Amino acid sequence: MSKKTIHSRETQVATQGGLGHSLEQNYTIDDSVIPTPQELEQYKQVDPEFVKYFVETARDEQKHRHEMDKMKMKVLRKSESRTERINWWGMFFAFLSIVVCMGVAAWALYLDRPWFAGIFGGIGIISIVSIFVTGKADTNKK
Repeated sequence: MSKKTIHSRETQVATQGGLGHSLEQNYTIDDSVIPTPQELEQYKQVDPEFVKYFVETARDEQKHRHEMDKMKMKVLRKSESRTERINWWGMFFAFLSIVVCMGVAAWALYLDRPWFAGIFGGIGIISIVSIFVTGKADTNKK
């Protein structure tokens, strides 16, 4: 919470008559609740209670900023928790689908249907291999 200054300069030159134009602007942005010591002295001369008011206002402002930071952290924590839960359920159902696929392949072998078992077994093996290959590629990118 301090003063920030923005400087801008503009120069325009007109060719007719040799006239020129120069403009310089300085913007000072103060996001502090408490004025500078010199300003506080001037406020104190007007009314001694102004200094107390500025201090109380600064405390309230800081308390508000801290509450907003806590709320932001709570939202981030909740979002991360939700993402973790979604990832966990995704992995669970992917594992379950691979187990079901392999189970169907085993059942097809039991029923003496090798072509059907080959298709489902191949799908299961390809999905497992693709998980490991894709997982290593994602790790290398990070």
